[in-house]
Amino acid sequence: MAARPPTAAPPSPLRDQIRQPTPRGRALQAAVLGWAFLGIALGTAIGVAEALGQAFGWGRLAEVLLQAALMTAVVVPGIVLLRRRLDHRSLEGLGVSRSAARPVALGMAVGVLTGLLVWVPAGLAGWIRVDELDVAAFLGFLLLNGVVLALYEALPEELALRGYVWTNLRDGWGPAVATLVTTALFPFIGLVVGPVRWAITTVLGGDGGGIEVFPAGNDPVIYIVQLVLFGLALVAARRIPVPGALWVAIAFHWTQLTVTRTVLGGMGWIESGWAITWVEPDAIALVLVHIMLAGVAFVALRRRLQRRAG
Repeated sequence: MAARPPTAAPPSPLRDQIRQPTPRGRALQAAVLGWAFLGIALGTAIGVAEALGQAFGWGRLAEVLLQAALMTAVVVPGIVLLRRRLDHRSLEGLGVSRSAARPVALGMAVGVLTGLLVWVPAGLAGWIRVDELDVAAFLGFLLLNGVVLALYEALPEELALRGYVWTNLRDGWGPAVATLVTTALFPFIGLVVGPVRWAITTVLGGDGGGIEVFPAGNDPVIYIVQLVLFGLALVAARRIPVPGALWVAIAFHWTQLTVTRTVLGGMGWIESGWAITWVEPDAIALVLVHIMLAGVAFVALRRRLQRRAG
């Protein structure tokens, strides 16, 4: 009886979760390049919008919308180019899948449910109080803030950091080192953003002001702690063993910041549509509790799915 020819194994739907061995030096170079590229893109987007806003007298909302559009327009094709031309690999390895509905729903569900577990008890305990609500303004906030969050932060940052940077480091050094390095780099993106923003604004004839590493008005220590915890939770989301796991991180990033900005009453460029009174000012620390609770949920979910898969 003639032997049957070997058949090719079907492609794994979780290839983005499997380490593809890469020389450590090359992996580190690619990761640093991806991090620097994100910082350059962010500094450029802010600088261009800032300079044009000063020149034409645009309001803050117009500047923010332009920043968001520029970020996605620069970062997404840039990361695609790096992945294909420098790494010579497919985008699927970054955790991107055309079927995004399931991972997006998962990321949003964790963000919403953990947010409810944190903020509803705070409201019931009287730590925060909603004094008034403008439904139309609230819906407008959700729309505009949602667009800006998606284009300015959630999509480009996750594609670059938990997608490109983390994946390259994992392939060269393993998931533990990849997580530590990516998380450590996250809060210090301002080292690139600050000088680039100042240079772009100045070259375009605007007032660049000073060079800032951390966002104005933020305590550096608190800012670093928050972004470290947020970065760890986002890596935990990226590691969920489902096709297109990066979409889990993108969706959670978007949802967590939406919940936080809603509770805080909006941003400097847009109000949330309701008045929040912080009866207990220290309750602001619950923002960190929300992040940590979500991170624990992602880790537990990953382990459960891995056990079910044997």
